[in-house]
Amino acid sequence: MKRYQNPEIFEYLAMSYALGTLQGRARLRFESLLAKHLYLRTVTDFYQHQFATLGEFIPPEPVPSQIWQRIESYIKAEQNAAKPSVWQRITAKFSWPLAAVLASLAALVFAGLLMSQPSQHTYVATLKSPLHSDKMVTAMVQYEPMQLALDMPSETFAGAEGYLPTIWCIAKDKSQAPMRMGTLAREGEMRLPIDMKTWKMMPQVAEFAISLEPMDNLNGATPKGEIVFRGQVRVL
Repeated sequence: MKRYQNPEIFEYLAMSYALGTLQGRARLRFESLLAKHLYLRTVTDFYQHQFATLGEFIPPEPVPSQIWQRIESYIKAEQNAAKPSVWQRITAKFSWPLAAVLASLAALVFAGLLMSQPSQHTYVATLKSPLHSDKMVTAMVQYEPMQLALDMPSETFAGAEGYLPTIWCIAKDKSQAPMRMGTLAREGEMRLPIDMKTWKMMPQVAEFAISLEPMDNLNGATPKGEIVFRGQVRVL
């Protein structure tokens, strides 16, 4: 599994899966990993959404003339079968403008709702350790559900007994103090709920960092312990 935690590898596999070029046993292996790891599912969903618009660039296929002939025959038969009354002709003159107005109003309301919604990007970071090149932690902040999700391989913090792994947000503005996100488990997947205030601060975050905090700094506002993992935040 370690090789799949390399972003150069799992992003390539996610793109290949989304495009449909990942086939055979490789596709089955990747699907089994999707069921286990949140960050793989998030990255794959992102590329599937991005590639969905490729269909707009496919040139349209011409419709066979026989199809058009059948459509015209059907329309003529319908017109001859039921001729509109005088009242129907009068009301028909007003139905299309009314429908157009209602459609325009609905579009304006929908656009207003979209503009009022907060940005729903996903913020992702691959945290690496200067001491352990074979270890890596993946962190993601999502809007729905509003949480910080982490994926930590086994024995990520081996040998750190007596210290608590703690994750921090490092702001782009270096004059700002790091923001404490929470205390982590030793390994495996973990979810930390966040509030709207933290979510709105995410565009100003440059890095995630994990430090090993001593027991006397469980609720400290700044890290005292050694920073053992850190990684740049990217937006999906």
